[in-house]
Amino acid sequence: MPEALSGGANIINRAVMDNGLNDKISKISGLMRSQLRISGRDLHVQYRRAGRLLPRTVRRDIRYLLDTAALGDNPKLARMINQDKISRAHHNTVAYLQGLDPKAQMWTRVLNVAASIALALIVVFVVILFVLVQRGFV
Repeated sequence: MPEALSGGANIINRAVMDNGLNDKISKISGLMRSQLRISGRDLHVQYRRAGRLLPRTVRRDIRYLLDTAALGDNPKLARMINQDKISRAHHNTVAYLQGLDPKAQMWTRVLNVAASIALALIVVFVVILFVLVQRGFV
């Protein structure tokens, strides 16, 4: 895939397009930085780093926005841009990212680790108890 269509070009240094796509992309980039704590120089890097933290539909919308930004650089290809689809993709992505709670995600991770440790301790206790019963100590 050519560099221009892969979304790898630096979006921040592009000329501002009439449809405000760069503003939408920078807003999504800021939300990914604040809500998911994913850093990166532009949305393409953040998109790559996010991976499976984002649902498939949101990843598809971000990919569409990045590809559309690449198309916007070429005046002839810019006619292919569907403004309604851009608006929907931006709305869906922003709605998902604003609905995330970073503190709840942190507590979920902490509880998952604690539950894993507790399960491991229970399994070890059951195995030790089984061995003691088999050998006749209990």
